[in-house]
Amino acid sequence: MCGITAIVNRKTLAIDYLKSANSIISHRGPDDEGFLTWTSNRGITAFAGDDTSKDSTLKYDLKALPNHYTSWTVGLGHRRLSIIDISSAGHQPMVLHHRFAITFNGEIYNYKEIKAELQALGRQFHSATDTEVILQAWEEWGTVALAKFNGMFSFLLLDTERQKLYAVRDHFGVKPLYYTQTNSYLAFASEAKQLRVLPEYHFSLNKQIAFDYLRYGRVDHTTDTFEEGISQIAPGHYSEVDLVTGVHEIHRWYTLTPKEFKGTDKEAIDEFSRLLTDSVRLQMRADVPVGSALSGGLDSSTIVCLMRDLLDQTNDSTHPIKTISSCSEVKLYDEWEYAEILVKQTNVDATKVFPSFEKLKIDLDRFLWHMDYPFGSTSQFSQWCVFEAAKKEGLKVMLNGQGADEQLAGYGGNDMSLYIGLLTKGMFTELVKEVKSYRRYTGVWPIAFIIGAIQQKTPSWIMKIIPDRFRVFKQDTPSWLNTNGAKEEFKWPGSLNESLQQQINYEPLPSLLRYEDRSSMAFSIESRVPFMDYRLVEFTLGLPDDLVYRRGERKYVLRQAFKEMVPKKILQRKDKLGFASAEETWMKKNGDDWFNAMVDEAGRHSQGFIKHDEALKYLSQMQKGDEAFNYDPWRMICFYKWLLARTNSTVDVNKTNA
Repeated sequence: MCGITAIVNRKTLAIDYLKSANSIISHRGPDDEGFLTWTSNRGITAFAGDDTSKDSTLKYDLKALPNHYTSWTVGLGHRRLSIIDISSAGHQPMVLHHRFAITFNGEIYNYKEIKAELQALGRQFHSATDTEVILQAWEEWGTVALAKFNGMFSFLLLDTERQKLYAVRDHFGVKPLYYTQTNSYLAFASEAKQLRVLPEYHFSLNKQIAFDYLRYGRVDHTTDTFEEGISQIAPGHYSEVDLVTGVHEIHRWYTLTPKEFKGTDKEAIDEFSRLLTDSVRLQMRADVPVGSALSGGLDSSTIVCLMRDLLDQTNDSTHPIKTISSCSEVKLYDEWEYAEILVKQTNVDATKVFPSFEKLKIDLDRFLWHMDYPFGSTSQFSQWCVFEAAKKEGLKVMLNGQGADEQLAGYGGNDMSLYIGLLTKGMFTELVKEVKSYRRYTGVWPIAFIIGAIQQKTPSWIMKIIPDRFRVFKQDTPSWLNTNGAKEEFKWPGSLNESLQQQINYEPLPSLLRYEDRSSMAFSIESRVPFMDYRLVEFTLGLPDDLVYRRGERKYVLRQAFKEMVPKKILQRKDKLGFASAEETWMKKNGDDWFNAMVDEAGRHSQGFIKHDEALKYLSQMQKGDEAFNYDPWRMICFYKWLLARTNSTVDVNKTNA
């Protein structure tokens, strides 16, 4: 896991801008730093930076990077977090045969298998890194090599012979990659903040993205960002830059295509178990300590159980797996009773953290600086505290459960999509069974979901004559929010599978992956997500609905696959918290004055999005219990704090040294 930078110099940009864009993400790679420039007449020249390790400087005889050098066409920068082959042989940017150069962020988990395939073809290697595997594979197979990679990655690869620069992002966008372009340059980076230090950057708010966030909590659902002029390379895509013509084209290299499963339930359960186990096995590969976040929920508990089992198989049953759990003084949000069961069963070295409202206030500006853009709730702050504790415990790699909910129907809104799909197929008997099962499983009837599903299947001309008070899931803009010319864009998925694919491709997974990347990298930790192995995702999305969600039981295939491994009390949990925080308690009790003051400021300084008086009234009703709790007030506050930083440069400058 690292930080990467690339700039295509179209005019006479000074090289110190590359240095600045690279240094601002030192948190992503504190172990080593490197630079490289290329021009067609001079070829490749490698440089050291202020933080380049002594071993790397000696091994590669790196030159000092001049500050005002302008005669260069492409510049690459790298910040290294050493995980695999932590020697200086892994220094980046890495060069192969004086033709290819790469700056790489992430991990190729199956690099050993690809390396063996390349060695069988006669290729020789000079390091034990997965970075060199990418270079050798690219030289051997070109862009076709991408289909061989199982991992999380973004990389910038220069081919000096073809005079092309490639900017590549992994299957599901686990690793970030942003870009911006002006008449003077085209730049790529791991984090948006790197692009803001470049000349010609001017902040301009993307109003549609701002509205989507404030209205629905959506972020990272498109390649657009909150800032006009800064975009993302989409997951499963790569950019190809012709350095002669300047043409910049985006190509798709991966499309999520579910593999339809037609076997028995037992065969499906066994295959799911095999795929997830193999994913955890591959992702435990590291030359540094590996731990895990443990919530006490099914997903993280399964991963920790698999880690323990895999170590037991290598006769390493005493290996001290370290886990970090987010706990709460407020019983409603505390999952330790479940996590403790797993801690005792697996003999892990457990650490507990207690995110508090006081710490949130202290850390908020720094946290938001690392996030780059507004985030959904203070649940992300709990995750931040987990990674902070992991850093203190000496961990460099963490395996986490992100992605399971999105492919295994972990969220409540899937019920309505399931019912819509059954109605569409005319499976009324099955629909009745599912509704009754929901009642038995939860204790309440899913009336809103049933009515909502029926209304989704009702012709629009009929819905127009139905009074608003009888409509379910109305999409009217809240009274506290102005559209500012943005569009209300929402369509409910028409089946369970469509809902799952939407969650993986658009929301909420892309935003959750950004939160995890930024929180982990803020503390120089690599966070890995075994559930996002593309083989597993393709398999799971090809299963029949009733193997994913059966008779009110979510994640059916996961529960069945590991019922002999995961403690029974965790398997039978019906509640869902995740990285929960006591946000409702903070807003209504010990933090009510702060929330009021912040919403008041948000209403005054939101570029016209938030209606001041209506927002305060809405918050007051929520604090009194007259309005159901949700994350709207937090989004107002977070948007305001972020917007303040964007329009007040002194806020950002202070955060770079936080």
